[in-house]
Amino acid sequence: MYRTCAFCNGKLDGDGGPSGLGVGRRLAFDEWRSRLWVICPKCSRWNLAPLEERLEQIEALARAAREGRVAAATEQVALIRWQGYDLVRVGKPPRLEFATWRYGERLKARRREQLKFVVPLTVATVGLAVAVNVAAGGSVGVFVWNMPRMAQWMYRGIVGRRAVGLVEPPICERCGAVMQLRAKHMAHARVVPDTKADLGLVLSCPSCHAEGAMLIGPEAQAALRQGLTYLALTRRRRERAEDAARLVEGAGGPERLIRDVARRELTLRSIAPERRLALEMAVDEQAEVAALERQWQEAEEIAEIADGLLSTTAELEAELRRLKERGPDGGQPSS
Repeated sequence: MYRTCAFCNGKLDGDGGPSGLGVGRRLAFDEWRSRLWVICPKCSRWNLAPLEERLEQIEALARAAREGRVAAATEQVALIRWQGYDLVRVGKPPRLEFATWRYGERLKARRREQLKFVVPLTVATVGLAVAVNVAAGGSVGVFVWNMPRMAQWMYRGIVGRRAVGLVEPPICERCGAVMQLRAKHMAHARVVPDTKADLGLVLSCPSCHAEGAMLIGPEAQAALRQGLTYLALTRRRRERAEDAARLVEGAGGPERLIRDVARRELTLRSIAPERRLALEMAVDEQAEVAALERQWQEAEEIAEIADGLLSTTAELEAELRRLKERGPDGGQPSS
């Protein structure tokens, strides 16, 4: 199991507790789909555990969840406290409940990150400004009053200057310049349909301001996420995960929502805030499904080889058969 978050590269805390993964203090699991995640304490993203580390760990987490204390729950999702660990048990949730829970945590993490910068800066500057204000006879009162907004503006600038994580920077087709892209440049990017992928991202060149390159696949998804994160900071009104989840549900699922947004060929900044969050949800879900499909295909190939070459004893064959036939409750064979 990895030790750092696959999304923000932050350190995953904890030792995995009852899961035996060796990492994680907050873990999520789905017995029906045999999925196990370690939740990053910094960005609240869900890191999917490798396939080979899931089945027995999910059983252990399910046992611990039955012994723990339910802190909050809906019909399909429950947060359970167990000996200093947070366990998120997922049943078969509708997208509305699952997305509200999952992305609500992400939005809270974004606000916490922003407050870590804004609050100390505001307090320090206000203290200094009060001293100056007294010496100047009250002439800088307006500056003190506007300091929280200025601190938020500075934070948005820091996020906007973060480099977009690409393998290689694209070359502008118009002016030939190397496009050193920052998160703020994604506001002018245009989401378009693509024949090879569900969406493409047409980039505006920072040098000549013309549309000069297009990203597809994982790079388009990564750049899109960074742009959406930056644009979320430009809105004063807080985004609601539930509203965005309703938009995804109303569109008929993530694939249809992505196709609908791409068909309109809008720039990111011209998309309504709730729809931008819905787009982020849809892209994240598609990326996870694609990763799961790749892992499943690889696991199936390995399983076929293992079943054909390594089943040399009756005990091993019986154990493999038991794992294959085990139902979602972990004890009874599936029918």
